[in-house]
Amino acid sequence: MKVAMLSPSRESEKAISGYSSYLVNSLNNNNANVKYIPYDAGSLKSFFKVLNKIEKCDAVHIQHEYNLFGYYGLPFFFIHPFLKLIKKKKIVTTMHTVLSQKEKFKDNPLKTVLRKILYFTQNRVINWTSDKIIVHADFFRDILEKEYNIKKEKIVVLPQGVIDNIKITPKSKAKKELNLSGKVYLIIGNLVPDHGADIILKEANKIGKTILVVANPNAVNDRKQKRLADYINYCMRHVKEKGFSKYVRFDIKPISDVRPRWWLYFSAADLVLQPYKGGVGSGIFTHAMATRTPVIASNISFFREISKKYGCIKISKTEEDYPKVIKEAMKKENYQKMVSECGKYSKENSWSNVSKKYIKIYSTLN
Repeated sequence: MKVAMLSPSRESEKAISGYSSYLVNSLNNNNANVKYIPYDAGSLKSFFKVLNKIEKCDAVHIQHEYNLFGYYGLPFFFIHPFLKLIKKKKIVTTMHTVLSQKEKFKDNPLKTVLRKILYFTQNRVINWTSDKIIVHADFFRDILEKEYNIKKEKIVVLPQGVIDNIKITPKSKAKKELNLSGKVYLIIGNLVPDHGADIILKEANKIGKTILVVANPNAVNDRKQKRLADYINYCMRHVKEKGFSKYVRFDIKPISDVRPRWWLYFSAADLVLQPYKGGVGSGIFTHAMATRTPVIASNISFFREISKKYGCIKISKTEEDYPKVIKEAMKKENYQKMVSECGKYSKENSWSNVSKKYIKIYSTLN
C-alpha cells in the first residue's frame, strides 16, 4: 500500500512538521511506501496545490491540529469528505490535540459556545471519514470516546516517537560551549503563555541558577505574533524587576531541532522544565528523552499518564512546588534513576519501534 503523508512544511511550522518528517523517514527505513507531501501551514491555497500528488496513493495520512489550516480549522469540513467521497481514499488521521467540550474561556462565554460547536461538528466529520484515528495518549482517546462518541475500535493510541541515536554532547562540554556552569534547568521551544514559563520564573530565586530560557523571537507555530512578543517581554521584564537576572538566562534567537545548537541545549541541561498549563502533548518531552534528560512537569493529564509508567518525569502538583520537586530530582540517587528511565522510555518508544506499529495500521486498510 502506498500512503501519502500530508503535513505542514518545516518552513511554515515547527512541531507537527518535525514529527511527520521523522515518522516518514523511519517508516521508509522499515520498507514502508510513504510519500511525504508538505504544504504551508495556514495556507489553504498551498494545501490544494499539493492534492494532485496523492492520485497514485491508496491512503492518505493527515496530521491534524485545530487551526492548522487557519480559519479555525474550517477546511477540515470539506478536506476529509473530499478525500473520502471524491478521491475514494482510505484515511488515517493523527489528532495531535483533542479538545474537550469541557474547555471554557472565562473571559468570553460566547467563544466557549462557538468552540464547542466547532469541536463537536469537526470531530464528527473526522470520525465519519477516517478509517483510523491516532492519538498520542490515553486521555485523548477517552475524550473522543466519551464526549464525541467515537468507537474505541477506530482509535489507536501511539506515543510520539523518540529520535533514534541522536548525538549527545558530554554535559560538561556542552555547558562549556554554551558558557554555562553548575546546574542548568532548561525551558525551550515555543514560548507561549500556555507553556507556563512565567510559573518557573516567579520561583527563580528558590530554584537557583541557571534557569535557561531558549525560544524563537517569532515562533511560526503561533500566528498571533504580538501575543508572543508581549509574553516574552513580560517574562524578561519580570526577571529584571524581581532582581532574578543572576538566576535566569534568556537565549531568544532563531532555533529549531534541525540546528545542532538545539541539541546542544538539551545536552547541557540537567533537567527540562515543562510547566504547561493546558492538556496538550509535547514534542519537547520526546527530545528530552532522546538526550536522556529528565523532565519536571506540570500536573496535567499528558504528563501524569507518562509518570505512571516511567520514572523519567516528576510532577509538580502545584505551581509553588517546583523548587521542592527540582531539588528532590537533583539528589544523586534520584537523578541517576531518572536518567536510566529516560533510556528505557527512549528504547521502548523509539521511532524505529513506533513506525512498525504504523505499518501494521496501514496494512489493515486494505
